[in-house]
Amino acid sequence: MALSVAGALVLAGCGGGSDGGTAARTERTTSTTAAPAGRDPICGDGTYDGRHYVLCTAGETPGQGLVVALHGRGSSGAEMRAVTELDRHAAQAGLAVVYPDALVDGWGDDTFASPTRPGGAEDVVFLEALVRELQAEPRIDEGPIGAVGFSNGASMALRYASERPDGVRAVVSVAGQLPRDPAIRPSGRVPLLAVYGTADPLRPYETGIPMGPGRRPGDPTPTLPTSLTIAAFVAVAGGSAEHRATVETDADPADGTRLRTERWTDDDGTVAVLRTIVEGGHTWPSSRGQFSGGGFGATSREIDASAEAIAFLIDPDDGGRRLRQ
Repeated sequence: MALSVAGALVLAGCGGGSDGGTAARTERTTSTTAAPAGRDPICGDGTYDGRHYVLCTAGETPGQGLVVALHGRGSSGAEMRAVTELDRHAAQAGLAVVYPDALVDGWGDDTFASPTRPGGAEDVVFLEALVRELQAEPRIDEGPIGAVGFSNGASMALRYASERPDGVRAVVSVAGQLPRDPAIRPSGRVPLLAVYGTADPLRPYETGIPMGPGRRPGDPTPTLPTSLTIAAFVAVAGGSAEHRATVETDADPADGTRLRTERWTDDDGTVAVLRTIVEGGHTWPSSRGQFSGGGFGATSREIDASAEAIAFLIDPDDGGRRLRQ
């Protein structure tokens, strides 16, 4: 079902669940990084429970749907914003985007306990509480959110969608896979858009990250292969999902990558879309920033991952013209 856009995008419904945590202190600055001009985003800094975030809104219009954008390990919310510019696309549709910071060792995308996350679920609790805090102000709608992430942040978005399906409209994962932890599996139907490069040198497309002995805090989370990540979200459809034929295109032959698109649908519409970037690396397609240090592989120009993410969150069944190829 498509969402209506009339000045603001309204995400109907309400997410539930209790965080079981203590009250957190919120601080926000009044300065902005963009002037209110039409649909340009207005961005400001905030702090919740000791963590910094950047909130970008489509002006002061009330009832804006919320997108939570999660950065990769070793990065930050501010860097996620600079690389993806998700808020630029979101503002055109009347959406707000929040870019929160993870803890020093990244997002806790599975139940592995560490000194910073002794219970294993602290980041799910934090994100749920942050969403409620932001939705308490008139600019932000109270309905289900859109969840977007890159790498470790994508795995965290997949975990959040798996554990809080009633509170998530749709999830977009770029270079992210479900953790191997069997406790992290979808518990409800949430449409998924996955974008993944077959030449990803950090999280291999075909195998994911294997489970090794002696995992330590800060080590990469063992992850499932991309195919099994998709299968887990499709399985929620209960065997009724239909696989559409694979389509391959090459819109930009000069970038050294190609695009394969697959879609799974059921009676309720889109269950999952996989955008495979053939020969693509561990990057954000058409990113506006640099992946410093090298070793990440090719950045594809076949698609604009940010534009597609917002289009998919607005309407998973349409997902924008790019997903109908």
